[in-house]
Amino acid sequence: MRTYACFIEAVTVANQEIYALLQNEGLNGYHHQSFEIGAGGDKSSGIDLEAEKIFIKHLRDFGTIISEESGLFPHHNQNVEIIIDPIDGSDNLLSHLPYYGTSVAYKENGTCKVAIIVNLANGDIFIKDEEHFEKGNLATTIFSPVTCNDFAKVGIFERSYCSNIVADVLKKIGLKYRSPGAFALSLAYAHEVTFVMYEGKMRTYDVEAGLLMCHDLHTFCQDDIFLVSKDKETFDKIIGFL
Repeated sequence: MRTYACFIEAVTVANQEIYALLQNEGLNGYHHQSFEIGAGGDKSSGIDLEAEKIFIKHLRDFGTIISEESGLFPHHNQNVEIIIDPIDGSDNLLSHLPYYGTSVAYKENGTCKVAIIVNLANGDIFIKDEEHFEKGNLATTIFSPVTCNDFAKVGIFERSYCSNIVADVLKKIGLKYRSPGAFALSLAYAHEVTFVMYEGKMRTYDVEAGLLMCHDLHTFCQDDIFLVSKDKETFDKIIGFL
């Protein structure tokens, strides 16, 4: 039995509600509206704020919530922090590109204990705690352990469009990559691709949950460059050029 089963269940139910909203009702005019710049530094869209309300409704009793959109939602239990990105890749969602999701991290006394990342485009859900790392689907109750994909052909390089360093390095090495545009979600898939990279300023909303999921992989984080890879040879090759 999971130590944090109640929290995981609440996050799952919140994601199912958001997933059902998008699948059954779809986006409306409010969802496309732009609002003020949120706590994460980007303008919040209507769908960001609606997803945030759903998460707050389900998670507010567990501890202090820190959201990319509205910032801090205080709670008397100050030992618990819940870091949420209500919609990871909202530009993709609003552009009808099927790569967007949600990210939730549960921190206890400063240490991340639980991470849950969901792909709202296809229902994939990744759950990591101190005992398990599993992948399932919002439509079923069937989960299986996350394992490394030995047949991966491409990596993921987020923010490649504004790269000053990494794009040239990957070109020299000859490594193929994609830049789908949802960093937390990409970290959840790190065991399935050759590598995941990011160049730029990283925010806690983007990496908190994903880092827990990648704790067993080779990781490099320095200045504005982040690299994680399941493959030691690929990891060493990229680091050597950097």
